Amino acid sequence: MAYVICEPCVDVKDTACVAVCPVDCIYDFDGENMLFIEPEECIDCDACRPECPVEAIFPLAEVPGQWQHYVAMNIEAFERHSVEAAHDEDAGGDAAAAAGGSTASSAETAAVKAVLVEVAAKDVAPEAALETLVPLLEKCGITVTDG
Repeated sequence: MAYVICEPCVDVKDTACVAVCPVDCIYDFDGENMLFIEPEECIDCDACRPECPVEAIFPLAEVPGQWQHYVAMNIEAFERHSVEAAHDEDAGGDAAAAAGGSTASSAETAAVKAVLVEVAAKDVAPEAALETLVPLLEKCGITVTDG
């Protein structure tokens, strides 16, 4: 598990962190009073942490003692809820496909994540990563333009 969202998010659910997550691993499940980070999807890029206005996001190793139970709560949230259903709710179900967009396969998604991990780890320069990312993103139905 990479990052954990803790008590300050309860009843706040500010989505600034969601907007900056490069792999969309932060979820707002119906019926829950906080956001959750999917540990298998998180690439440890740290983009979300500085964006959280209530400072609720911590690396697993830095979760304060009084909030350790949020580690288990995060795991349990993903046992209760379907990530696929959350994606459908966020995207309006099949609205993207109906509008002519396409859905990325798990292999394409994994390839994009792998490149982002390399960039985050500084194993590859962002410019070099673009050569790999642009065709992958376009295959996923995302048009990439200069700017």
